[in-house]
Amino acid sequence: MQERLIHLMEATSGAPSPIGIAAPMDATQMPKATIYRNVAALVDCGFVEETDGGGRYVLGMRFVKIALTGKSDAHVINAVSAMLMQTVKDLGETAFLARYRGGRVDLIHVETPSDPKVSYIYPGLGPRPAHACSSAKAIAAFILTELRDDLLEANPLRFNANTHVDREQILRELNQVRRYGYAVCEGEIDEGVSSVAVPINVERLGAIFSIGIVGPTARITPIIQNRALPVLQAQAIRASAAIQHCSVIEAETTNTSAMTTAQEEPLQTH
Repeated sequence: MQERLIHLMEATSGAPSPIGIAAPMDATQMPKATIYRNVAALVDCGFVEETDGGGRYVLGMRFVKIALTGKSDAHVINAVSAMLMQTVKDLGETAFLARYRGGRVDLIHVETPSDPKVSYIYPGLGPRPAHACSSAKAIAAFILTELRDDLLEANPLRFNANTHVDREQILRELNQVRRYGYAVCEGEIDEGVSSVAVPINVERLGAIFSIGIVGPTARITPIIQNRALPVLQAQAIRASAAIQHCSVIEAETTNTSAMTTAQEEPLQTH
């Protein structure tokens, strides 16, 4: 039984578009009745979903979530580290990679400038608050609604006078992130330290990763619009392709779709 289900999952995941019952029949040589019964079991548990009005199937959100959020940090870092190093080279600031997992956002990898004459900020690794850190804001703004709710704390910590802790104000800022496609932190955790991050959009899950830079406010703020954003957005698309093992064109299509949807469907502030 388990082997049959695995074969059906493989047939579904390997198809370039939603499949009907005929495709797994050809791929697995199982009887039609058996396939119907096993597909129904996969639909019931959320590993496969019906689409196109019924009768055709794709991998279910539950399975996609497990597969992508379950990837080890080492796997993701290996896929994306070259993009971070290039970002450091292009912008001269510390670059970071963040991911959503287990109801929170963590910084999981940092690349710093190698030039000993260049001062830089090292942000450390680990949890980042969705109300105050650009890496977590970029994820919270674009992730699926049911996952976003886990990120927004009921009583967010005020780090200093720059920190926003009012929920409606936080949601308004996330709407701005959705509208413009990037998030900033301007001394909201440590005064004089700023960062900017963009989402790494993953098909059907939204942004469960983000990429950005951090440094002294006097250096970061002036370069956000004209220098930092083009670099970060280009690297985010490449990172998305590397993480999902798909082409850059596919990742760019996913990214464009996510941004368009976000602009059309702002978060509710009440």
